[in-house]
Amino acid sequence: MRKIFYLIACMPVILWGCGDAGVQSDVSKNIEIDPISVQLSVPAIAVGVLVPQIPPISVNTGQINLGSDDFDEYLEDTERFTINKMSYTIDNFPAGSSADLVIDMTIQIQGESSQDLLSIRIDNVQNNPVNVLLFDKDAPGLVSTAAIASLEQALKNGTSFQVEMTIVGEDVTLQSQDVDFDFIFQFDVTARIQLLD
Repeated sequence: MRKIFYLIACMPVILWGCGDAGVQSDVSKNIEIDPISVQLSVPAIAVGVLVPQIPPISVNTGQINLGSDDFDEYLEDTERFTINKMSYTIDNFPAGSSADLVIDMTIQIQGESSQDLLSIRIDNVQNNPVNVLLFDKDAPGLVSTAAIASLEQALKNGTSFQVEMTIVGEDVTLQSQDVDFDFIFQFDVTARIQLLD
């Protein structure tokens, strides 16, 4: 009985403690976007032969709108978005072929100019890297924090964006003229929700 009385007596203090900010909550989701199809190609004469470098190719994610697609029920009450982590997975790289990839990534927020995001090198892509960390908010590394901040603001505004990649293959050995594989991004995103005013 004393515990219940104590809880009731403390309730005004708890509610007063919320102040003007009201009650807030964080909703986090790990979001995997649709795979990006990538094709590496060599001339017929170079099939099965080590090629030092192949010409760059450009691919992109297409338009992404993480906010509206994945936080729909919270959008009106969302104060901010935080990108906690960003990772990638290489899927379906064909057995018997091999390559190193040099990748320049930019983000293109709708209505804005492109921003450099990151440059990486993936050695031995045939080993099919899974959930490789690209960005961690606590240790951003080589990722442009300005680009991440712009991306978080785009999520808050409900603005779509796309990730664009220029890929150069190095030390490439393909068992056919063309090989196809998928590049998949995952985003760990937190929305700060204002529950009460």
